[in-house]
Amino acid sequence: MRTKRGILLGVAALTIVVVVFWALSGTMPGTLYFDSSGMAHGTGTRTYFYSSGGIKLEDRFIAGKLVEETWYKPDGSVLANEKFINGDGVGFYLRDDGSIRVKMTYVNGIAEGPATYFSTNGDVSQTVMFVGGQKVGGK
Repeated sequence: MRTKRGILLGVAALTIVVVVFWALSGTMPGTLYFDSSGMAHGTGTRTYFYSSGGIKLEDRFIAGKLVEETWYKPDGSVLANEKFINGDGVGFYLRDDGSIRVKMTYVNGIAEGPATYFSTNGDVSQTVMFVGGQKVGGK
């Protein structure tokens, strides 16, 4: 039969193991920071705001990797939510009025493939191709 003290010691030991794992793996919540070159490390959320104060974008990172982005309209409603797998996904750049300025594809966290630019009225104004983060053409 386990004693109350034995159970408490077991819970404390398990808590220590979990905290050490989080710390060593970079997955401990609240540890997100960016180094001098802008690379993410740790786990947490980075939030961007409209000039009006509302949330524009939330980036979620786990162990330094972008795993999810949620874009918001100025009224607080969700414009888009994108899951990133190994840095692959679709990103948006918004104007301060909440309209989409650019929709772009990322591979391994770098712009790769088509990027669509939109005018303020929502029409496509330009399509550009990116390779390795560099613009290589457009129409």
